[in-house]
Amino acid sequence: MRIVVLGGNGQLGTRVLKHLLQDYPQAQVLGCARAESMASVKEDRLLSQHLLSFDPFKESWGKLGRVDVLVNCIGIIRETAALDFEQAHIGLAQLMLQHRELLGNPRIIQLSALGAALPCPSRFLSTKAQADSALLKHPNVVVVRPSIVCTPNTMLSRKLQVLKKLCRLSFGVLPFPERLLKTKLQPVMMEDLAALISRLCLQSPYRGVVEVGGADVYALRQLLALVPTCQKIVPVPQALFEALLPVVTTLFPALLDREQQVLLQQDNLADSSESERILGRKMAGTGAFWRRELE
Repeated sequence: MRIVVLGGNGQLGTRVLKHLLQDYPQAQVLGCARAESMASVKEDRLLSQHLLSFDPFKESWGKLGRVDVLVNCIGIIRETAALDFEQAHIGLAQLMLQHRELLGNPRIIQLSALGAALPCPSRFLSTKAQADSALLKHPNVVVVRPSIVCTPNTMLSRKLQVLKKLCRLSFGVLPFPERLLKTKLQPVMMEDLAALISRLCLQSPYRGVVEVGGADVYALRQLLALVPTCQKIVPVPQALFEALLPVVTTLFPALLDREQQVLLQQDNLADSSESERILGRKMAGTGAFWRRELE
């Protein structure tokens, strides 16, 4: 069996690649990364031995050879001048379908995002949904939609770290948008997500959408309460927050942009019954992860 992971050197892709190498020692497991980003993992001998320089947007897909399972871990949460949501999500899905026959019609496992749906005010989620829809029209495709994935220094963790520093300056008082405090999240451990993707490589009869969330559900207020320097949360009315947002994003660009604000305005909860059935066990809790990240 030959398994290829697109985005094999990314925050999620590296974990998926390592899990596949462990689970399928007799298979040929290969991760793909753009040449300019290969240096990020060169100190990791295991990964560097199983990485192929490949840019799916610019190079010939024939470079990948024959593939049995194609796992797509490429995705962006913030647009850049070089790559926007449409190209990273919809464009890549179209390329996978366009070159699927060339690769030997592999099983496709698409790593998407919980909440991907149309219509949707979030461009991140709407482009994910369009990519998923295009892929699901074809046989032997599985779309995995995880909630926030718990990896060290993940996006939400970085933002909580920024708030941790701000609370030191504000004597423990944290003004926060009232509407967002009630948003419910169901983060999932990376180990559970990687194990699920690994199982799906072999469960070929399975197709469709699999939602993935952890054992714990948090209101955002509960996560903020875990920030050790935060002594008091002061709810800010939405209208006032909207008025102050341009100033906040200018002074603290790493804290919250418009797209991320939209994402945090809706609950992010999963029906994990199918993922637990595939794994044969319950999903892990994430409390210890957040305490380690914020200590």
